[in-house]
This record gives sequence, structure tokens and C-alpha cells, in this order.
Amino acid sequence: MEDSITLCPLLARNLEIFRDRLGAPTNADVIVRRFRSGAFESAVLAIDGMIDAREIDENILKPCMDLPDTAGESVPPAERVEFLMAHAVSILPMKMKENVDEILADALSGQSVLLSEGCAVACVMDTRGFEKRSVGRPEAEQVVLGPHESFNESIRTNITLLRRIVQREELITEFVTAGGKMKTRCALLYLRGTADEAMVSRIRGRIESCDYDFALTTGEIEQLVEEHPLSIIPQCVRTERPDRAASFLAEGQVVVLTDGSPAALGAPATLWHQLHTPDDASMRWQYGTFLRLVRLLGVLIHVFLPGAYLAVLRFHPELLSPMLLTSVYETSSRVPIPVYLEALLMTLAFDLINEAGLRAPGAMGNALGIVSGLILGQSAVSADIVSPLLLIVVAASGLGGFCVPGYALSIGLKLVQLLFLTAGAMGGLYAMCLLLLCFSCAMCMLSSIGSPLTAPVTPHRSANPDILLRLPLRFQKARAFFAKHRA
Repeated sequence: MEDSITLCPLLARNLEIFRDRLGAPTNADVIVRRFRSGAFESAVLAIDGMIDAREIDENILKPCMDLPDTAGESVPPAERVEFLMAHAVSILPMKMKENVDEILADALSGQSVLLSEGCAVACVMDTRGFEKRSVGRPEAEQVVLGPHESFNESIRTNITLLRRIVQREELITEFVTAGGKMKTRCALLYLRGTADEAMVSRIRGRIESCDYDFALTTGEIEQLVEEHPLSIIPQCVRTERPDRAASFLAEGQVVVLTDGSPAALGAPATLWHQLHTPDDASMRWQYGTFLRLVRLLGVLIHVFLPGAYLAVLRFHPELLSPMLLTSVYETSSRVPIPVYLEALLMTLAFDLINEAGLRAPGAMGNALGIVSGLILGQSAVSADIVSPLLLIVVAASGLGGFCVPGYALSIGLKLVQLLFLTAGAMGGLYAMCLLLLCFSCAMCMLSSIGSPLTAPVTPHRSANPDILLRLPLRFQKARAFFAKHRA
């Protein structure tokens, strides 16, 4: 690893280092403005398009250039930048730095750098002014009741959205960087005194120890934080809603924001966090409980129904009535492919239609999904490629998949569905029960930042009655089991 370079007292030498590192003057985005600031010379370094030029002109250049020619004559050269910050510059967010790598990273993120002759320290000022998307409506986590705001790609805006909800002095924001050559700025938010310090330190260490060339998105940061990379089930919960991220903070979790990603990570997380939605807390407890039961039923249908259909048809036909069994065998006798391959192809075709509808632009995606489903389903039955009952099973299973709240979890459950489909075709209900046992044991072994993924059910932890059933708020006064101090 190369030794870090620090600034020197010579302004020309410092500017030469920055020009060489940034590729100027070939790199037309690099702006270097030298000017006279009282009795000595100074310079501003910035990246065009990432800054607010008007703020630099009015709050840095003009005040410094308007100083009298004798201003700063008696100031020691090493304190000239501090003199300008105290008597001329009127920008609030600022930081004194001398490490060249850190200063370059700040400049590339849209901040301005102020240097002076004879001073080996630079002042980094927050003058970001790049274009960003305004706060919009959530796309993946739409609700009927509750707020309709979502995060955007600006990490500063996302922090503001959270602070507007969590107006507490204990809310701490820490900035860390991830990646090797291409740095990505992340923010860790947590409630001091509520979140466990060891948990915060563990998350911070995993992000800062990233030695990959770059980790640009929330998904890549999630892979740095998680403990079991081979697990099918996510170990962090991702959300695009500030209100849900605020609820994570209240429970003692750490919220991780990534610059450039319109989503937040909540860690540690449990399996139950993956199955909850913001609507559950925005309505009366009876309604929220009912919707959770419906959601759980949809998940069970999505995962087990295709495998159970093959298991019953191939190994346990006595479970069906003679009339239904006769109808199934009659339609299946005209299908030229094995029932397992038939079910596998239809399941993959349903996923293909879903993915095509998701990627197609705008309203075309909805039309594509509906038309493709109708045409493929009707044509496949008419051509005796699939049996009608199997088509109903696959459609019901796919409909249950839409009940899964998180997109990442829905993809993981699709893989689990294929495993149970294969188990049902190879060994019937007995093989499915054995696979369920193995899968349950594996789930109980997983953890998220040191916290069991299946807690507080197993291992048992005292918790609010808000796991599957959601009781009234008067009974929900305890913090989550992974919080530092429990109420």
C-alpha cells in the first residue's frame, strides 16, 4: 500500500499535485481558480458540474478578493487558510484537511477546496450543487395508508428525510467510505444509547475494510455487511421509505445509506422484518393482523403448492378424490412431456413473463404481462402442452409470490420454490418434509450482525407482540431484543 501524500507549504506544488492526479488540463471538468486574498495568494479547486458556482462566487471568491491588500500580513503562513475562514469565507460546512487522497475524494464528491500560499492545510467546503431527482413516491413499497415519500439518490436529502421524522438529539450520523480505487460514501445512522455500540462498530468495520475496486450500490454494501453470503434469504432489510427506516432506528437497528442509491439498509434484521409492510402499522391492529395472515398464506402457496401438486400426483394419488384424479389423468395423458418438466417450464415461463413486464417501459409492461399470460396459457392448454390444472396451480403460486413484500426476498423464495418442486417430484411429500426440516435448521443457524435471523421465535427472546399477530399499541412498549437498553 502506498504512503499517503500530504500538502506542502508551496501553493504551486500543491496545485501541480492535484492537476496531475486529476489529469488537468486534459480533464476539462477540473476548475482551478487562483486569486489574491489580502497579502497572500490563494486558490480554489473544484469539479465543474458537481458544485454550486454561485455559492463559490458569492461566499468564497468575492469575500476573499475584497480583502485589503494588507489583510493577513501579520498572520503566520501556516494559519492563512484559517484566517480566510474566520474573516472572509461565509460557508458553514467546512473541514480542515492535509491528506491529498482525502481532499481529492471530497473534491470528486462535489466539495470545494481552498488553499493558500505557505499553508500546508486545505479547507474543504460543502458546495455541492449537482442536479438530483426530487423526492417522489415509492415504487416497490406502495401503501394505501401512510406517507408517500421515498428516498432519492442524494445521501444528504435522504438524511434530511430521516431527521425530519426522528427529531431526537440521540440520532447520530457517521460518514464512512467503501471501495478501493472508486470510493463510495455511506452514512451510518443510529440512536445513541439505543443501538448497541458493538453492532455499530461491526457494521462500520465491514464497510471500511472493503478492498474491492468499487462498491457503488446499496446491494453491494449489503453484501459487505452480511455474514452468510451463500444464504438464499437476505440478512438485511432494504427499504425505500423514510418512515420505515425511522422505525428501524427506533428499534435499535442501524440504517445504512449509500450515496447514489435510493434505498436504505436496516441491520440487524430478522425474518419477520422481511414479511412486514408499512401498512401494518398504519391501520388498526385487527386489519394489520388479517393482512399479515393473508400475506403468509400467499407465501406458503407460492413456495409449496407446485411441489405439493407433483408429490400428490406422482406418489400420493389416494389424497385426491376419484373424480378429480380421473380428470387430471385424462388431461395429463394428452401432454407429451413428463409432469415435472411440464411444471418446471410453466414456472419458468411465469417468471419470464414477470421479468419481461418489469423491465418493459411504462404502461407497456402491464400490457405485456397480461397479454403474454393469456396468450401463452390459452395456447399451451389448447395445444396439449400443459394440463389445465397445472396451469391453475402455477398461476396461484405466482399470485402468492406477489404477496411477498420485499423484492430481494421474493427472488430468494423463487429459488426455494424450485427446490421444493424438485423434492416433490423426486420423493413426494416425504422428501418435501425432509427438505423443509433441513431448510428450517439452516434458517435457525443464520444470523444478521450477530443476531439470530429467526429470533424472537427461535431462539426465544422477549419482544413486542408484533411478529405474526399485531396486538394493540398499548402492549408494544419494549424495544427490539438487539437494542442496547430495553424498555
